[in-house]
Amino acid sequence: MYNQHPFKHLFLFFLFIFSISFLTFGQEDYDYKGYKFPIRPGERNYFAGSMGELRTTHFHGGLDIKTGGVEGYPIYAAEDGYIIRIKVSTYGYGRVLYMMHPNGQTSVYAHQQRFNDELESFIVNEQYKKETFEINLENLPENQFVYKKGDLIGYAGNTGSSSAPHLHFEIRDKEERPLNPVHFGFNEVVDNIPPTVRAIRLKPLSINSRVNGEYSIKKINAVGKNGRYRLNQTFYATGSVGIEIDTYDRADGTYNKYGINTIKIYDGDELIYHHEIDRIPFDMSANINTFTDYYAFLQEKRRYQRLYFFDANHLPIYPNKQLNGHLNINDGQKHAITVRLWDSFNNETQVVFTISGNHIKPKQPNKVILQDTLKVDENILILGVANQSEKELPLHFPLWSEKVPLAYSKGQLKYYLWDLRKGIPRAYTVNGEKKATHLKYMIPSGAHFKYFDQIANIEVNDHILFDTLFLNMEEKENQLIIGNYYAPLHGKVSIDYTVKDSTLLGDQQFVFRRTRKGDLEYIGGTWQGKTISFRTNRLGTFEIHKEDTPPKITLLKQWQPNQLRFKIEDEESGIHKYSATLNGQFILLEYDAKKDMLVTRLKNKNEPFKGHFKMIITDAAGNESIFEKDF
Repeated sequence: MYNQHPFKHLFLFFLFIFSISFLTFGQEDYDYKGYKFPIRPGERNYFAGSMGELRTTHFHGGLDIKTGGVEGYPIYAAEDGYIIRIKVSTYGYGRVLYMMHPNGQTSVYAHQQRFNDELESFIVNEQYKKETFEINLENLPENQFVYKKGDLIGYAGNTGSSSAPHLHFEIRDKEERPLNPVHFGFNEVVDNIPPTVRAIRLKPLSINSRVNGEYSIKKINAVGKNGRYRLNQTFYATGSVGIEIDTYDRADGTYNKYGINTIKIYDGDELIYHHEIDRIPFDMSANINTFTDYYAFLQEKRRYQRLYFFDANHLPIYPNKQLNGHLNINDGQKHAITVRLWDSFNNETQVVFTISGNHIKPKQPNKVILQDTLKVDENILILGVANQSEKELPLHFPLWSEKVPLAYSKGQLKYYLWDLRKGIPRAYTVNGEKKATHLKYMIPSGAHFKYFDQIANIEVNDHILFDTLFLNMEEKENQLIIGNYYAPLHGKVSIDYTVKDSTLLGDQQFVFRRTRKGDLEYIGGTWQGKTISFRTNRLGTFEIHKEDTPPKITLLKQWQPNQLRFKIEDEESGIHKYSATLNGQFILLEYDAKKDMLVTRLKNKNEPFKGHFKMIITDAAGNESIFEKDF
């Protein structure tokens, strides 16, 4: 057989080698150990954030190195190389340098207070040339800014979206994917502490699944310490279920909470799930909203990691996608579950618990609920109906009606489940009364889609939805309700809303969204007749209100004789544009959005500040404020 098919065996050999390289997640990228730590090299350092840590909208792409709450720590080049990109931004990374190295990898140094003198002079000249504070200079010549390992390149700060002074440091591979800098052999940070587990949740994954008797996620808090945890209660389940975990890591000498890089699940001795967070492509970082429960984060401020696959998850963090984490629980079976976790320093934690295959009655609620509840959980419609005397609930579709059997009862409510992939019910009947669901349409993810309705039209681009959206829409007391606040979006959707109340029309009338706390958040919009068009990166409840208040400008005390400082505030729509001239010529304004502060910066720092100064501040609604003075 071997002699007859030599190429078959050669093919299998190379396939085997490829599989090994895939499973090691490109371990060769970490072979180089010559990088220098960029802050206080050789001294004890501490992290404020780790690689792969779960953030609100993304996976953290590097290390946040603490600077003791102060700015100005020198930043040193991690290796020989040249500056390939310089960017200055009000948000994001703020003042950031990208340095290319001979091995093809790139190091990144973000949130800087300022660059070294050479780079600072260059960037100010470019800002004046382009007459803008925000600037992005890419593909710089490799012989323009060349530095050796350990050369001073900047100073740590708090610019951009940083919440405190620190250096955000990355090492990226040749495809610009962030790697875990810890794996390059730095010894400036000490971590001997295993991950902490706070809670485990169990989630039903199919319409016939139940957890503790109902179609709902159930949580049990973990007990233990020093890497050994357990649950003192048993989950009772039937059908297909998945495990979710609330966990974090810590390092010696600090109370900061970090991410967990590797998690495996065992059902008895069988490995059923495995993920490794060591590199996340930038274009997929926002997919954290398919990896964690976004609703739970907004409600509880806890990030529950989903340790199972579902359709919307396309993250490249799974060495073996056959290990999907789906547990099939049958009556009478007991499953001994072990979850093993490792941090970047290979400290391990285990948590053990039991899932018992039993039908039980749902626990009765503490409060009486006498109103119907409607919830969509991925593809499943969960209807909790009050005052229902029947065991079947009639659902009404555009072309037919269908009776759905009772799934279970809990307190005063009877629960009925429906798979929305079979159709979108527009209404249901309770004791002869027809009630609207306000569900309109199924909008698929990954497709450019337009939906037209007498209330409002909505357009969704192909990259916006993480998962299928079962769109609900209604108009109620001059409120437009579309979707809900908890639906994660990867960008903005476009909405055209035709307003019926003529008192809401006008150029100074704009769309606002109600937050979870009931506050108004400015969205904007443009009018064409009675229709206002707007774009939003979050769904929910929208209202129209007037916004005609201009920004507030306050001149602050001068710290330097040739520099002005201003406080600029706009509580309704926010600062949108700012510009200034001195004797009719452009003058640079450096904007710190966190402090609501604008500072002038002359091209020549030794030049006196004299002449007629004029500054214009515009908010997002187009309201202007002007400051003028002779100096």
